[in-house]
Amino acid sequence: MTGLGRMRELARQLAHFEIDLVLDSGGQDGAFGRALRRRGYRGRIVSFEPFGGPRAGVRRAAARDRGWHVLPYALGDRDRAWVRRLDGVWEEVVAPGERVLLQVDSGPELPQVLAGAGEFGGDLALVRTGVAHEAVFA
Repeated sequence: MTGLGRMRELARQLAHFEIDLVLDSGGQDGAFGRALRRRGYRGRIVSFEPFGGPRAGVRRAAARDRGWHVLPYALGDRDRAWVRRLDGVWEEVVAPGERVLLQVDSGPELPQVLAGAGEFGGDLALVRTGVAHEAVFA
């Protein structure tokens, strides 16, 4: 387990561990994705944001970035109106062979998002919470 605090260090770790896809659960206004880009991360980003106002913010942040997509739902442990299980959308958002960082904005949501990863949980190379600013390499 490796604790990572600063974005610069996280970007270095992403390069070191060859992470080429960031799944940003709770994309809010896109601050996490923008910070990664400023620190040199060039891989793909998929942000999940169900709420209109914040989703508009992350869409603005991703508008000129062909490698950054925004989906209009949250990740969780069961499918509901605005929530999807990660294992249900995995093949739509993750290309074969991609090494994946799952960023979950809120620590309390992490267990539900991981439960929703189902059989793909073992395919996550890195899981990070935005609240604790910690990452755990699988």
